[in-house]
Amino acid sequence: MHPLAFVDLETTGATAGIDRITEIGIVEVDPDGSVREWQQLVAPGVPIPPFIEQLTGISNAMVAGAPPFAAVADEARRRLEGRLFIAHNARFDYGFLKSEFRRAGIAFRARVLCTVQLSRSLYPEYSRHSLDALIERHRLVADARHRALADAQLIHQFWQKIHVDRDADEIGAAMAAQNPVPKLPPQLDPGLADELPDTPGVFALHDAAGEALYIGRSGNIARQVAAHFAAPPRTGREREIRERVRHVAWQEASGEIGARLVEVRWRRESPPTLQRPRQPVASGPAPRWPFAGPAALAEGGCLHVIDDWRYLGCIDDAGELPALLSRGRPPFDAEIHAILCKHAGQLRPL
Repeated sequence: MHPLAFVDLETTGATAGIDRITEIGIVEVDPDGSVREWQQLVAPGVPIPPFIEQLTGISNAMVAGAPPFAAVADEARRRLEGRLFIAHNARFDYGFLKSEFRRAGIAFRARVLCTVQLSRSLYPEYSRHSLDALIERHRLVADARHRALADAQLIHQFWQKIHVDRDADEIGAAMAAQNPVPKLPPQLDPGLADELPDTPGVFALHDAAGEALYIGRSGNIARQVAAHFAAPPRTGREREIRERVRHVAWQEASGEIGARLVEVRWRRESPPTLQRPRQPVASGPAPRWPFAGPAALAEGGCLHVIDDWRYLGCIDDAGELPALLSRGRPPFDAEIHAILCKHAGQLRPL
């Protein structure tokens, strides 16, 4: 058995670029079955909204004397490092922690397993897979709800339950479906399979000279690279890519929007030579901007900042906004506008 970390966070809200962690709960399980638990209140540095206080029971007064995340970052990393990161709606918890680690100057990566997806795979006869649904369905014992350690304990209980209900092969197949091991061409380093992140972003396949052969984007880079090489090549173009590829580059993104924006930039900087070019977006004057100033589009742990349909960049913290705005606005770009326009309803003025 791999070392495991069952993780839950309480936060001030749902957007990692704006909101912050208020509590961390981790249940560590070692290969020999020994269990350790850790719970830590965290000073978020921003007010906890009243409805969050009511939901979690964590008040502004409770965190007033707690350490900031930066002060507990090393301890959190020590408890998570080298372990399979298991959480319910794992992208939420993993995204928040990555953002907080990044603010603390720490690069954090882990293999991630989502118990929502695991429940859907192992119990497809049910339509609901929330933590409350799992408590009811599997008779999990909840000492509390919406407190970090108590919820991490519930996730651990669910893990124990599935190992009673299902055999190891079925569980292994459901886990592998979330984190497929890429079948890479033999000329690529096999260690690459462990390096590819299971997060949104963009990847590029390069030849020995560094020329981009193919550029793709995905909500899960590792899974998409695995899928790219899994099936036999159907065309001469695909066959040539497999023969010539010598290096895979990637850049993680906050989500679909961030990945599309990175993809636009990469394709312009290094047009892929063995990929069909995309139809150019018709250019024209910039349409009317509906705000008096810049606006933000929240995605994952990032705030995309836009002004007059010009994309200014992505920030992890609202405190980075003045420096970003001081750079000025780039020229209007019809292709970027087409991407942003699809999410115009989510824009919020700054």
